Amino acid sequence: MGKNMEKLKPIFHKISQVTFALALFIELTIVIVEKSEYVIQYEGIWFRLTFLLFGISLITTKHYLKEWIALFFFGIIGVISYRVTGRNEILRWIVFIWACQGKEMKKILKFTFWYTLVGCAMIMLLSIIGVYGTAFHQEIYRTEAAWTPGVLETRFSFGMGHPNAFHCMMLVITWLGIYSYSSRIKWHGYLLILLGHIAIFYFTDSKTGIIMSVTTIIVIFLTFLMKESRYLAIGSIVLTVVAIATSIYMAANSQNVINNDWLYKIDNILSNRILNLYYNTTIHEGTLATWSLWSNDISTAFFDLGIIRMFYWYGIIPAGIYFISQCRLLWCGYKKGDNMMVVVLICITIYSLFEAHFVSDYMGRNYILFFFGMYLKDMLGIKENVQ
Repeated sequence: MGKNMEKLKPIFHKISQVTFALALFIELTIVIVEKSEYVIQYEGIWFRLTFLLFGISLITTKHYLKEWIALFFFGIIGVISYRVTGRNEILRWIVFIWACQGKEMKKILKFTFWYTLVGCAMIMLLSIIGVYGTAFHQEIYRTEAAWTPGVLETRFSFGMGHPNAFHCMMLVITWLGIYSYSSRIKWHGYLLILLGHIAIFYFTDSKTGIIMSVTTIIVIFLTFLMKESRYLAIGSIVLTVVAIATSIYMAANSQNVINNDWLYKIDNILSNRILNLYYNTTIHEGTLATWSLWSNDISTAFFDLGIIRMFYWYGIIPAGIYFISQCRLLWCGYKKGDNMMVVVLICITIYSLFEAHFVSDYMGRNYILFFFGMYLKDMLGIKENVQ
């Protein structure tokens, strides 16, 4: 029996690798296509297929006892969330994270970078030459509130539906590229990246985009200046807590932004996302009064402010566990000397304060899940040579 199992190990390994690669390819393709103006058909079926493929990859990969115990625990959370909200994202995340075991995640992130870059370049090219998609829009942007007129402007989306969506994709490609190739990038390379994003801002006029472009470079240079990377890890964990506290404050005071000087100034920078949370939704979806421990099947509204959306969509308990896990991930990254992973997480956390790109049905958008998969054993305290 033992000899037969040894013979089957290479077969299981191959099945695990192939099913994971196929599922990841589908998930990333969905992310890219969704950013274009094409409406994806049978989206739910595609998600079920990738869930099945990642599941096959999971069960054909060797796991330690601690991993199985943790899988059972998080699986219960995922099932409860699915039963209460009708959303299956948490279950899909869990299966994906555990399926990442035995995979070369750094190579997978490089593949994700190049595939996303090429996909976005194709969308841009098709819109510019007029084959498919709209390259620019002349619309009214930046309404002061739901009842106030905005400004008629011409902005470029290069086939991605909205200028903010285009700048967003340029940001995530930048973060993936920096993580994958940081060892080759010199200081002047980061300067060129910043200049590139200033040029993108010229076409998109995306305030959130340029804020995050500048923030990214600042965080990277602060990382280089820090002699002790522990401070970076501690600072990133504190930042996560502050971001959550800020989101709670915004959700609780959305109605009273005008009467709150500092919140009003922030909201002006954020194109009134906080104010519109109360006044531009049907029943004030996303405000603190609409949060609950496990959410529910009617909490489905879409709005910006990603951290708030996380708590609103999935509930206080699942979102709380997610961010506690993220803090654990940040500490593990510090322990492994993976400062660029910490930088990417800092950028995603800050960005998620006012944009919800990473909180969606599309698992391939959230690169934190990739890092969860990469560091799962470290987060669970598993040593590779001890089962």
